[in-house]
Amino acid sequence: MHLFADHRWTGPAEPVVNLVRALRQRDFDARFACRPSPEDRNDLLEHHARRRGVEPVLDFNLNRYNAPLQTWSDMRRLPGYLDRESIDIVHTHLSHDHLVGGLAARRSKRRPKVVRTNHKGRALKHGPIRNAFHRRYTDAYCGFSRAAADADSAAIGLDAQRVCLINPALDLERFDPSAPRNEVRGDLGLTADHVVGGVVARVQRHRRWEVLLEAMKLAIERAPQLRMVVIGRGTHRQRVAIEPAKRMGLEKHVLFPGYRGDDFLDYLAMLDFKVFLMPGSDGTCRAAREAMAMGKPVIAARRGMLPELVADGTSGLVIDDTPQNLADAMVQLACDTEMRSRFGQAAREHAVTSFRLDDQADAVAALYRRLLGRKAAGVGA
Repeated sequence: MHLFADHRWTGPAEPVVNLVRALRQRDFDARFACRPSPEDRNDLLEHHARRRGVEPVLDFNLNRYNAPLQTWSDMRRLPGYLDRESIDIVHTHLSHDHLVGGLAARRSKRRPKVVRTNHKGRALKHGPIRNAFHRRYTDAYCGFSRAAADADSAAIGLDAQRVCLINPALDLERFDPSAPRNEVRGDLGLTADHVVGGVVARVQRHRRWEVLLEAMKLAIERAPQLRMVVIGRGTHRQRVAIEPAKRMGLEKHVLFPGYRGDDFLDYLAMLDFKVFLMPGSDGTCRAAREAMAMGKPVIAARRGMLPELVADGTSGLVIDDTPQNLADAMVQLACDTEMRSRFGQAAREHAVTSFRLDDQADAVAALYRRLLGRKAAGVGA
């Protein structure tokens, strides 16, 4: 049983739902429990899960937003559910559902195993109290970053058989650079002569927009054909990015088409390269991986697990993200067509071999079997 203490379709939500669906295809009775949607909106987690063929379990609050009474209720009711439904494994994905699921599993008569996935590109928070909790309420660990997995397994005290390093997965058929796309450059006033970089991110204060804008100011002096397209929305978009760009005289060079829905892949295909400076709620840097799958080179900051995803000098450029370093990297790609093509091809090849959902599901299934001492699929999870 996978627990996910949120109702929003953000961060790791989609990868968890996709994993549950893939585990079912491997004959696991995999279930997905999430927080019920507080309002009837089709863009929330439970609706997306249903559209992917995963009917969510909505019997619990799973509310990580400062709701102690609801948390207490879940801790009381969940052990009975685990016993009635013969759950063998409780797989947790966020700190809150790890707390609820871990305590419930230990109170259950069945004593199901507890698995924690770290969806961040960095280690979990450690300290005497946290480490003591993790040691007592964690039977196995999944992670995407080698550095984070090594730090976490050492702090928790898990041996290699109970640690599963998994590659983040993508729908590689959807992000296929050979598929036909609609031409959207003209909608932004761009021509074939422009070299277009892109940022796909929620526009938030911490995403280092000041570095991007300073870098663009420096870069266009050497590469006037360079343009930057910011794809995304955010409450502070006007104040954090649009107004500073205007003050710096970049309104013709940095474009803000906003959040894209059905035409997102058309905009992604339009880009010549991607810039990724700061991981957000999804520590696996999905926007960078999507660009790589589409055959786009990535300029990545040396942050989180970005250096593990982007091979410097092969599928992109990994930098210490000062304005000057970012400007130099953008100019390098803007002025070298052959490099962009070579990096983009390598990025796609890496995505095809490393971001496969089947490989991720196989690795998690193997971990489950080791935990339960079973050699074949068909266990309840």
